[in-house]
Amino acid sequence: MSLVPNMVSERERLGTSTRDLHVLCYQHHTEMLLRLLSEPADGLVYACQESGCLVRYDSSHGYFLDTKDAKAIEQETTPHVICSNDGHLMYLAEVMPERRSFRRWKCPECELSKINDEETSGELGKKMGA
Repeated sequence: MSLVPNMVSERERLGTSTRDLHVLCYQHHTEMLLRLLSEPADGLVYACQESGCLVRYDSSHGYFLDTKDAKAIEQETTPHVICSNDGHLMYLAEVMPERRSFRRWKCPECELSKINDEETSGELGKKMGA
């Protein structure tokens, strides 16, 4: 019994949440990998590679924590950057270590980019070339 055919059909069913996105963990700034959640009904999501990190992303829910611990969820503030074109929850696509406040967010659907950075005078929402 192979898992690959099941993964392909699951990817097709989920649509945009399984595109070849380069999603970064908002805590660790490392690329997240596509993984199956512990409960198959929950489907495929992007998961942080760092040991013990609960941060997950999919285009329907944006960033969330993969835990049932209400206290952990209350203590964590997950980013919710919304695309001005289509209302989808954007993902963190780029950071710059030399500019700590720089964040480039990207829409999983239309690929619109938004940048926030103190050097751009708080222009979150500025449309960049998609």
